[in-house]
Amino acid sequence: MSLLIVSVVILRLHRTIPVAAADITLCDVDSSDLCVVTFGTDFLDNMIINFQLPDADYPAFYVRASNRGNINDYPCEVVRAASTSVYCSGARTPLGEYIDMEIFATNGDALIARGRLVVSALVRITPPVDLAVTLTPTPESTLTNLTGTPPAP
Repeated sequence: MSLLIVSVVILRLHRTIPVAAADITLCDVDSSDLCVVTFGTDFLDNMIINFQLPDADYPAFYVRASNRGNINDYPCEVVRAASTSVYCSGARTPLGEYIDMEIFATNGDALIARGRLVVSALVRITPPVDLAVTLTPTPESTLTNLTGTPPAP
């Protein structure tokens, strides 16, 4: 019985985590592997890497990226509204420079993918609704409350 359980666990791991590290590329029309949709920045000036997953069952991962000899880890979050979209954030890479990326499964640190891409553009990214806090003005949040002085009439 225990042999059967061990076999099922091993088969599930092989199905979930690819055996060989895949190449990371920029996404195109027919992308069927892990790929980068865009590079961007958030309101804190962190670099955001938006990945497209091949399917919703892709293992959770983080990115280890290097540029100019600096190595940084980028934690990643799946977008709940689009389960094949992942945002990873970390240290910013200058425009026009290469970023070397290695993608590791969070469960077991297995290398999933790797690649070298040029950061040719940075889009200002607003986090998806489920990752952002929405601020709605209220009658109480007037200029007086924000600055401490009333506005001139």
